[in-house]
Amino acid sequence: MAIAGNLQLARTIFNFSQEDLGALCQLHRTHISAIERQELNVGVDTVERLARAFTVPAYVLLMPRAEAQTLLYEAFVSSAEQAG
Repeated sequence: MAIAGNLQLARTIFNFSQEDLGALCQLHRTHISAIERQELNVGVDTVERLARAFTVPAYVLLMPRAEAQTLLYEAFVSSAEQAG
């Protein structure tokens, strides 16, 4: 499942813990963990919440990892530039 790997990758790029991401998305840390371990099917609303936390369109989290990595890194650089 692409979203599990991309979610872990995005958290690494943005330096978010599962708890940090959960707080941003209003999801419990264990929910984030279960998604990453592919124990849950993820609904569209959850994908949208997760993507919003990384400032990317939802489809980025569903892409093959190589393509998603570039877009996630660009989103990180853009958010870092905006932050100062």
